[in-house]
Amino acid sequence: MNDGLIRAAGGVVYTHGPDGALLLLIIQDRYGAWTLPKGHLEPDESDEAAALREIAEETGIVCSIERPLTRVRYPVYKRGAWRDKEVAYFLARAPYTLPTPATDEGISEARWVSPREALSSFSYSQVRDVTRQALAVLQRDS
Repeated sequence: MNDGLIRAAGGVVYTHGPDGALLLLIIQDRYGAWTLPKGHLEPDESDEAAALREIAEETGIVCSIERPLTRVRYPVYKRGAWRDKEVAYFLARAPYTLPTPATDEGISEARWVSPREALSSFSYSQVRDVTRQALAVLQRDS
């Protein structure tokens, strides 16, 4: 099934720091934008598997999916044509370990930050929206 849709998956990954504070995992991508870790699906890969793989590849952080959050669709210009890209986002939990940015994949930085810092750092409004949804879930479930 290739209807021209580019499929990707990623997550809002959270942990609690040494002081117990809630922290979120953010990356700086090849374009210099602060965003959430995500990437394309491999053939026959599920959204969940792709999210876990991409988060680990981009940041070195091994996490577990807690629940789906949302899907975001937006146009991208690739190989001379506009196509739709759809990203499945998940809420994921990880132990507190220092991330290692995948510089060979264009990830210049990966870090744990407070929710406030994450929201003020993000370059894309849809990433802020996804993160707000995740924070609402975390607040409701706490």
